[in-house]
Amino acid sequence: MRTCQALVLVAMTGAALLSPGMELQAEEKQTAEWVDMSYAVTKADYQNLFSLPPIRTSPEFSAEVIVKPGSKMFDPFDFHVIDDKTVLASDDGKAGYIWKVGLDGKVDTIASTKRYAPYTFDIAPASFGKYEGQIYAAGFNEPERAGGWDLPNAVTRIDPATGLDTLICYLPDNGHGEPGAGAFFARFGPEGSPWAGRMWITTASNHTIYQITPDGHCSPFKTIDITRYGSPRGIAFTPDGKTMLLGATRPDARNRAETAEGGARIWRVAADGTIDDTPYATGLHEPGPMALAPAGFGKYAGDLFITDAGDWDNDVGIMQQPNIGPNLPVTDDGKVYHLTHDGKVEVIASGLRNPVAIAFVGDTLLIGDINGDFHIGYQKIPDGFVVAIKPRP
Repeated sequence: MRTCQALVLVAMTGAALLSPGMELQAEEKQTAEWVDMSYAVTKADYQNLFSLPPIRTSPEFSAEVIVKPGSKMFDPFDFHVIDDKTVLASDDGKAGYIWKVGLDGKVDTIASTKRYAPYTFDIAPASFGKYEGQIYAAGFNEPERAGGWDLPNAVTRIDPATGLDTLICYLPDNGHGEPGAGAFFARFGPEGSPWAGRMWITTASNHTIYQITPDGHCSPFKTIDITRYGSPRGIAFTPDGKTMLLGATRPDARNRAETAEGGARIWRVAADGTIDDTPYATGLHEPGPMALAPAGFGKYAGDLFITDAGDWDNDVGIMQQPNIGPNLPVTDDGKVYHLTHDGKVEVIASGLRNPVAIAFVGDTLLIGDINGDFHIGYQKIPDGFVVAIKPRP
């Protein structure tokens, strides 16, 4: 059995990992020590995860970490704007959470789901009738264990008033004998558009777009030709609502389990499922969700912004299974891009770890970074953080 050194608090209820910088009570100081633990994060990697990465911005922008690693959040994977000061955030850490996050850095719990850890979500619109305002999420089939890429994802409905979740379905086979696993992002179609009245979910394991209807019917909409277009990731819609913008990675030619840096593209998808063969944008690596800049975001108003996690090195620095690990530390290769009108990508922020969530809250661009995710299970630590980006005056 492999072991490594980790800091724990020995208490009557068991042992818990300790964040660097966390204050200890006097009675705890006698019981905090570095001990050997099976499949735990090494001391060096743990300290690295809880340190702030060297975030850099282009001259037009400034960045501030408003929720620091070690605060409360595990994996802030997706955002939904509530008002000009607040977002909801989904988090698959531990048993799963929906948080309320303010621009002041305050984080409150909306839901702790216990069963189907939600990591991407959206809020049901009026076309979903009695479910308007409910949280619809895609989550892991089983909490705290492997299966995110193999087991069909759960689609749930969470009542924001009570925090209770209801299973709607497990994503079905895509019609080609491949399970509906590896969900990435979920979005409702804009009201009044050809996409309205359904929630759309991308899955990477079987490279399919799924649709969810108000009556709870879950079905595949289109399976993407991975060789031609890549593996689907983030979803957005053009301002007129007519076209879906679909981020897709390109498999590495040497190892199809990896993605090629600079090979990802954003495609235009018509409501009948037809994909325009001319990319909307190129030059990405791991494209996340997208957000349109508001009027107050200076000369960039109306432009599209997108996160890019770079290499998915979120399971590193950990011994999760027998004979596996430790690996290399989490790298600072995450970026935030501005998409120009001619389809070019410009870096506005770099040096992040694994940035995923993105949303404009008032005139501030919020980024959720899952850091050293460890989403397969066994080890969950609150190392996620949130960054606020603003245009300089």
